[in-house]
Amino acid sequence: MQRRVFRRFPPSYPSVHAALAALVLGTTAGCVGSFGPTGAGNGSGGAGPGSGGAGSGSGGGSGGRTESSSGGSNGSGSGGSGGATGASGAPGSGGAAPPDGSGGAPVVFAPSAGAYRRLTASAFRNSLRDLLQVPITTGNLEPDSWSIGGFPSVSAATVAISANGVEQYQAAIDAATTTAFADSARRSKLLGCAPKSATDMACFQSFVTKFGRLAWRQPLTSGQVTRYATLIANAAASLGDLNEAMRAGMMGLLLSPNFLYRLERGAPSAGGGSGFWQYTSSEVATRLSYFLTNSTPDSTLLDLADQNGLQTKEAILAQADRLLASSAGRESIGNFATELYQLQIIASRAKDSKFTEYTTALQTGMMQEIPAMFQSIVFDRNASALEYLTTKSTFVTKELAALYGLPTTGVSSTALTAVTLPANGPRGGLLTTAGFLSLFATQLDGSPTQRGKFIRQTILCQTIQMPPPNVNTMFADPPPGVVYTKRQQLDMHLSNPGCAACHKLMDPLGLTLENFDAIGKYRSTDQGQTIDVSGDLGGTKFSGPIELGQVLASQPEAADCLVQNLYRYGTGHVEAGTEQPVLDALKQTFRGGGYHMRDLMRDIVSSDGFRFVAAPAP
Repeated sequence: MQRRVFRRFPPSYPSVHAALAALVLGTTAGCVGSFGPTGAGNGSGGAGPGSGGAGSGSGGGSGGRTESSSGGSNGSGSGGSGGATGASGAPGSGGAAPPDGSGGAPVVFAPSAGAYRRLTASAFRNSLRDLLQVPITTGNLEPDSWSIGGFPSVSAATVAISANGVEQYQAAIDAATTTAFADSARRSKLLGCAPKSATDMACFQSFVTKFGRLAWRQPLTSGQVTRYATLIANAAASLGDLNEAMRAGMMGLLLSPNFLYRLERGAPSAGGGSGFWQYTSSEVATRLSYFLTNSTPDSTLLDLADQNGLQTKEAILAQADRLLASSAGRESIGNFATELYQLQIIASRAKDSKFTEYTTALQTGMMQEIPAMFQSIVFDRNASALEYLTTKSTFVTKELAALYGLPTTGVSSTALTAVTLPANGPRGGLLTTAGFLSLFATQLDGSPTQRGKFIRQTILCQTIQMPPPNVNTMFADPPPGVVYTKRQQLDMHLSNPGCAACHKLMDPLGLTLENFDAIGKYRSTDQGQTIDVSGDLGGTKFSGPIELGQVLASQPEAADCLVQNLYRYGTGHVEAGTEQPVLDALKQTFRGGGYHMRDLMRDIVSSDGFRFVAAPAP
């Protein structure tokens, strides 16, 4: 295991290779996927906790003409009204009506369990960037998974790091630290001291103490400091190069599970009483920072955590306001949209060669447009969040502008330009963005079923059942000389009782988007016939994507679903039934406050569901 895991270390430094191998694998016995919690003498390791392999994103087809309902559900949220959250420092005791509407005893709040969470790929990159103060290009990393709750940030509690994944992290950290050390001024700032010799333990310990605290998001124990300082001393003696020895120590700290994973288990609450545990101030600093900036905590948060200063709602809200007012705060919504809509997958999504416009530049623009749209709604205009379904304001690159039929003069291929879509045009809101439309499509065609399923599951938080076993998802060939439009093909599903129950929920919504092909380009005909874009949602009829977006925005379920999704993303777990009082209160406040996402984020971080954690099982 050691030979495989560490074979990518620079061959010119065999002593560093051996020292890091012994350090990182010393507490894990070479076992990838398991390690003990942070503590004295157990603060290193290259492998992660949890079980199961990393997955790839679901949703969207990869070719062919299959039109089936498949994949997991984001779940559904329901329930009664109003559980109160507690006063500062104490969990609330309010209840909510049972989620099944049975009229039984009200649900009493209890928090979810804690977890280890592997950093998502974007959080890893951002954290390295902020720690080393250099631009980061990481190459391939262990894939994120959307298998739990529809978010990599949630699924991160269930994925391990494979041996190949460890190698990828090593390569990324090696490249990033090499870049950081290449600049002498930056290197001096990062190290904080200049070692005078291979025995300068005072400098080694000072560096490990300061940088380790930043990287691990909490102070190191004396045993951990000694261990990493000794690594640096041994490397310095072997190499005769103090800078490379210090870099070896930095790499060791960054290869530790204390950097690659977030340990959030809490501690007994000072208030006692409820029996719940409360996240420690260090854990709250980490939770706040990754929710609101998608990166590691800054020195202000860590200083407060060291003083145990993040235990009250007031203190948490003060820091939330500070982070949301910073440029990094835009990531709170940008990365939320990226994860929720699985935009990372666009980079690897293939399309038929007939789509000559489908270039890497276009794919990049697709991945950038939707987060920018959300950031503008939330931070620039402070508008109702539900405008994401209807807005005519968006952002394009040159390639996106050409696809949308907009002027391209003065529009860059490498930067977004704010534009207003034509008032009478076919585009407006998320559902007409090329990123969404190309994701939920095959290589050849748009997919009404996948698009309709997405609307039901991700915008309305409704559950679509898996298709029956052994169901044939292929369309029957038409008689010779006859061609079917997509609507005619999908009508066949409605005549099959095994298919009709789900397809009648999905297809009418997705067929409204049939004016857009597999890459989101507008078309007016299908098989030579004018496309019928009429649809129906719960008895409300509409025609075309603009009216569909308006109808969806008017649905109470759309607002409630947005709350549920942001709560999952912010807390890093799928809500338990006992968290219904918190969710109900968040939904009620969101509706009454004009659907403002910044207010919702503040309400989430000050909620009992964000601050409290279940005590470990005996």
